[in-house]
Amino acid sequence: MTAVLPRPHLDHIRHSTRRARTLCSHYSSVRADITRRHLFGLGAVTTAGVLAGCGTTDETGPGAGSELLDYDYLEFSGQIPADPQRVLVIEGRADLEFALTCGYPVIASGFYFGRDGALFDELGELMPADLETFDFAETNEPDYEKIASLEPDLIVMRQPAWAGDFYGRSRLLEIAPVLAVASGSTGWQQTMRDQATMLRRDQVVNDEIERYTDLIEEIRARSGPQLDATTLIYGTALDDGGMYVITDSQANEVAADLGIDVPRYEPGADENGYHELSPENLDQVSEATTLAIYAYDERPALGQTPTFQLLPAAQSGNVHSLDLTLNQGLARAACAMARRLEEIVTA
Repeated sequence: MTAVLPRPHLDHIRHSTRRARTLCSHYSSVRADITRRHLFGLGAVTTAGVLAGCGTTDETGPGAGSELLDYDYLEFSGQIPADPQRVLVIEGRADLEFALTCGYPVIASGFYFGRDGALFDELGELMPADLETFDFAETNEPDYEKIASLEPDLIVMRQPAWAGDFYGRSRLLEIAPVLAVASGSTGWQQTMRDQATMLRRDQVVNDEIERYTDLIEEIRARSGPQLDATTLIYGTALDDGGMYVITDSQANEVAADLGIDVPRYEPGADENGYHELSPENLDQVSEATTLAIYAYDERPALGQTPTFQLLPAAQSGNVHSLDLTLNQGLARAACAMARRLEEIVTA
């Protein structure tokens, strides 16, 4: 299983309750589309800053006797353990990043998208050596029996996966409380802080954000002139030779932090954070000296499109395929994206 397996494409999360409602239906339709393609493509989606789904523990179940936090943020309220001791992660990507960087004792993860890629390089020293794993059925359901046998006292997953009920939330709640976390947005630093405040994990999150800020300064010191000379547009390749142009995402924000000119970085301009270009209209991104495209290698039709081949970035060999583990996340994903962008501009 690789990082390009089915699931909704993008999790750019802004603090907008209205857009959160819109995205719930969007994720469901995208999920079906990606399942057919067996590829994970990035579009840019912006949703609410933080969301958690929870169920309280009973007196005899996992986590019994621990203090419960009243979690009430935006459209969800519930209770979760304040100090969980056995945390299980469903997808094993942005949700795993959140759990590890918040200092949760993670005992198991599903790794739905695989466990290779730049994000996991960033998570390296945080990953438990004895981490358990569980599989998913052809129906995309996680192995509930294995999850129950691990006796978690908290289950962590992404907010869109919770809202879209991708993994059977009612069955998961029978096992343990669920925390659904937001990731991948423009404004991701505030997203992290909001969640950390609700969960009493402020300091570890502040340390993660400081780590990112320090890295940006280091990269600027090394490669500032090349970064300043770059005009970058993000996209996602489509099977028909077209492309999503990403206008609102964590990746755009990271590029801007590095001093790269990002002409299509327009938070709020598109309802879902991206818009589609047909193969005939690809000349609309001709201002880019560099294109960074998710699923570019997996969907070769885009690179074979005559209009695409005439773009300045294509003519100069400055079209770069992006690691699909970087399409959304928080501080560690942002660091991995910053490192990748430095590689691109200094190649």
